[in-house]
Amino acid sequence: MFNIKGDLKPITKHLTKVQKKQIPFASAAAINETLKQVVKAEQMQITKRLDRPTPFTVKAFKIRYAKKHALHGEVIIKPAQWKYLKYQIEGGTRTGKIGVPTANAKLNKYGNLPGRRKGLIRGKKQYMNDKGVWERSGGKKNPRSKLVVAFASSVTYTKRFPFYKIADGVARSQFQKNFQRSIKRAIASAR
Repeated sequence: MFNIKGDLKPITKHLTKVQKKQIPFASAAAINETLKQVVKAEQMQITKRLDRPTPFTVKAFKIRYAKKHALHGEVIIKPAQWKYLKYQIEGGTRTGKIGVPTANAKLNKYGNLPGRRKGLIRGKKQYMNDKGVWERSGGKKNPRSKLVVAFASSVTYTKRFPFYKIADGVARSQFQKNFQRSIKRAIASAR
């Protein structure tokens, strides 16, 4: 999660009463515009830094918008995507029975095992033992098996996707500009 809060005291001390009345609206609009820019940057960078991310992964980011009475907004990673993206963002070791595709595995265009949402075994030619998932080939006269998915007890990840750094960079470079545009619009529409 990445959140934005604004310190408006230095900005507001030189404004008129009408202008000050527009500050909450302009602030919320600026925060929300900045959050949208953060999401765009995150989506662009995730396609550059991760190997062939799926559309599901690229759409992992969700905005909780600021309101004029709650000048606080945030970009979060949806829980389903966080389960695996946390290792790309924070690094660390994942433990348990982890399936790792071998060179024998047929991967889809995103580098994933196709059709594996409901389990590792796919089709009647595959079976599982304590080493992994195997696939039979060769027929009755020349039966063979090849390892398709090997099981590992742990996998260690290094940080590959600087989620917080990207968000912070966009917020620092864009918030002031967004606020200036928002306050001009708010003052122009003030009654």
